Amino acid sequence: MSEPGGRVMEEDFRDFFENALCGHLIINPDGRILKCNARMAEWLGYEVGEIEGERFASLLTIGGRIFHETHLAPLLRMQGYFDEIALELRDRSGGRLPVLVNACERRDETDKPLGIRLTAYKATDRQIYEQNLRDAKARAETRLLDAQETSQLREQFIAVLGHDLRNPLGAISMGTTILEKADLKPGERKMLGVMQDSITRMTELIDDVTDFARGRLGGQMTLKMERVNLQTDLVHVVEELRMAHPERQVVADDVLTDAIDCDPARISQILSNLVANALTHGAHDQAVTVRWSIHEGEFELSVSNGGEAIPEEQLLTIFEPFRKNGKDSNGSGLGLGLYIAAEASKAHAGRLTVSSSDERTCFTLRMPTRVLEKA
Repeated sequence: MSEPGGRVMEEDFRDFFENALCGHLIINPDGRILKCNARMAEWLGYEVGEIEGERFASLLTIGGRIFHETHLAPLLRMQGYFDEIALELRDRSGGRLPVLVNACERRDETDKPLGIRLTAYKATDRQIYEQNLRDAKARAETRLLDAQETSQLREQFIAVLGHDLRNPLGAISMGTTILEKADLKPGERKMLGVMQDSITRMTELIDDVTDFARGRLGGQMTLKMERVNLQTDLVHVVEELRMAHPERQVVADDVLTDAIDCDPARISQILSNLVANALTHGAHDQAVTVRWSIHEGEFELSVSNGGEAIPEEQLLTIFEPFRKNGKDSNGSGLGLGLYIAAEASKAHAGRLTVSSSDERTCFTLRMPTRVLEKA
C-alpha cells in the first residue's frame, strides 16, 4: 500500500514543482543547478535541461554575482536562509529579469550542507508599482511645497495689507473726529455716525486679520500680562454690545471679587467675539447669557444662546479660520472671530470649548488664574 501512495506523493511534488507560478531551483553545495522548473527556464528563455549543471552565479548580473558572493552566500552559511532578496537574473539574450528570491540551505545531522532550495518571484510589475509610488510621492511633495509657499505668501500679503490699511484708516478717523465738532445738519451728522461705525468695523477686521496672519506666520499672539480684576472690563464689553444691539437682551449679572493673571484687552476680545457670535447666530427672541466666575484656581467665562443646535460636522471645525457657520454665513465678517478667541485662550494657557443642543449653545473659556510668578 505504501508504494502506490509514495508514487502519488512523488507525482504531486513533481507537478507542483514544474507548474508552480514561481521559479524553483535546487542547487548543490558547490553552487551548480541540479534541478530547474519550467517556469524559471521559461522566464530566462531556456529549455529546462539547458540550465541544469550551470552554476547559479552564472545566471546573475555582475552586480548580482558580487552581492551573492559577499552577502548572500555568507548569510546562508550563517543562518541557513534568506527571504525576499532583490536580485537581477540574466536571460538568454542578456536582458535583465528583476526577481525576489527566497532560499534555504539543507544540512545533514552533522551540519554538512546537502544543497540549497531557491524560489524566485518576478518583480517587474512590483518595480513598476514601486517606481510609480515614488513618482507619485515626489509629485505630492512638490505640490505640497508649492501650496505651502503659496500659503505663506498669502499670509504675508494679509499681514502687510492689514498693517498698511491702518494709516489711511487713521486719517479717515481723524477727519471724522474733526467733523464731529463742526456745525452739521441732522442728515450730515447721521452720515457721520455711519462713517464712524464703519471705521470701528474696519478696525476690528484689520485687528482680526493681523492676529490671524501673526499666528500663521509663526508668531505668537502678543499678551500684556498683569494681575487684574476683570469685572470692569467684562461689564464694559457687555454694555458696548447692548448699545450696539438695543433690540436684543444680553444677561450678565455675575461679580468678580478676585484678580487673575491675564491680558485684559485679550480677554475682552474673547468675550466680545463670543457675544457677537451669539447675537449673530442665536435665536433673536431669546437672551444671550454671559457668566464669569473663579473656582478652584480657574477663571471660567461662558456665553450661551438659544436657537438651533450647531450640526456635528460644523462643531468639528468651528474654531478653524474663515469658518462661517449657520444661516448667517454670508455676513460681513471674515469668519475669524472664533478662531482668534480660541488662539487667545491658548495664549493664556486655557481652552475654549463648545457644546450645542436644541435648547442652548454654549462657548466656555477655562484658564488658570495664576500664570505670573508669585512675588
